[in-house]
Parts: sequence; C-alpha cells; structure tokens
Amino acid sequence: MNLSKNSYSHIKSFEDFENEKIKLYFQIKLSEKKLQLKYIELTSFLNPVRFVPLLLNSWLTPIFLSLKNLITGFFRKDEPKCQATDSDTNNTESND
Repeated sequence: MNLSKNSYSHIKSFEDFENEKIKLYFQIKLSEKKLQLKYIELTSFLNPVRFVPLLLNSWLTPIFLSLKNLITGFFRKDEPKCQATDSDTNNTESND
C-alpha cells in the first residue's frame, strides 16, 4: 500500500477522526439506500404485470402498423382511378 496516497492525512486529532468516521458512515448509508432504490426500480420494471404488456406492445405495434398500411394501401389503389377521372374531367372543361 502506498502511503503517499493516504486520503486521511487531514486527520490531526480525535475530533477529526470522529468526523471522518461519521462521514464514512453516512456515505455507506447513502450508497446502501441508492442500491435499494435501484433494486426497487428494477423489480418494479421486471414485474410481470407491467413487463408482459410492455413486451406485447413493443412486439405488436409494428405488426399493427404494417396491417394498417396494408389496409390503407388496398383502399388507396381505388382512389387514384377516381382522382384521375376527376382530373380528366377538369382538363376537358378547361379545354372548352
């Protein structure tokens, strides 16, 4: 262990030692609470009641979008014929 990198060189008295001890204790407690919070977040995310609908939604959305595009594409095939007929009648009216 290298003594030149001693992070406790600022301790000069028992009072400094006690303060450092309390500081380290609170740092440990803070780290534990952060870890517990991450654990709670992870367990709530992986909860089957929430996780399964999330997966189904992410898998079914592309399928529904492609189905929607297929249906709208089917009905749009008939529309250009009607629009072409309308534009033809407009062209004949403008030629008159």
